[in-house]
Amino acid sequence: MPDIYSTRELADLLDSDEWRVRRLFEDGQLAEPDRFCGKRAIPRARIPEVLDALRKRGWLPAADAEVSP
Repeated sequence: MPDIYSTRELADLLDSDEWRVRRLFEDGQLAEPDRFCGKRAIPRARIPEVLDALRKRGWLPAADAEVSP
């Protein structure tokens, strides 16, 4: 598991759309991470923060919600 993720990599990992993860940073809901080669370099330690923000917006199911097949 990498220590740093791009916006696209993190969106794929979290089964979300890239634009949704990107929007969390663009609108200031989450602090901008450092950048590497012009891309966001999101540390693995921030994954729970991103998950919570996506859930708060209703873009991911709640942590305790059951997922039906």
